[in-house]
Amino acid sequence: MAIFSILMIGLMLWLFPLRLQSQLEAINSGRQLIVISESDGYAPGIILFMLVLLLFCVRAIFYLFRSKQPSVKGQGFVKVFSIATLVSFTFIFIGNYLINNYFESKVSAKAYQPCPAATLLFTRVTYSAWTLNPALCYDADVKRIVQRGVWDESKQVEQMLQRREKQLEARQQFLLREEQLKQQRLQRKVESQ
Repeated sequence: MAIFSILMIGLMLWLFPLRLQSQLEAINSGRQLIVISESDGYAPGIILFMLVLLLFCVRAIFYLFRSKQPSVKGQGFVKVFSIATLVSFTFIFIGNYLINNYFESKVSAKAYQPCPAATLLFTRVTYSAWTLNPALCYDADVKRIVQRGVWDESKQVEQMLQRREKQLEARQQFLLREEQLKQQRLQRKVESQ
């Protein structure tokens, strides 16, 4: 159990800063659509919980080697550990709530709006899509791209929107050129008569 706790603490200490940086980069990116994970907020509470569990394991191993009979000190330690476990377990949810509120306030301050629950990522409970343009929530191409909620999908949506914009500009230039050619033909026809 102690080894498991050490591995989980190390994993969380490695992943949480990366995920936090990824979330903040997405929020500050200015992309049309971003995905925010609500599960990242659990990490600080899990680290605290695993730390309490590790301390309990170390202390329990110490008592095993030191004494064969349960003592009053050991029973007091179990009570203290039980309270610390409940507090750290509660902190998992409180920390998640506070971190998610922080992210939501940052996202809202950047003028993003959440997509309705039934539009994008409705199968991913802990992920939510936020957009500067609410029409993207209903766009078929965006739905095709945004399926799992990974950070790369919002970049793919941005690239798709840039391609659309270039195609629209090219189409407008083509129509403008066709109109100019049509006007030139009419002018030549008038001049020839």
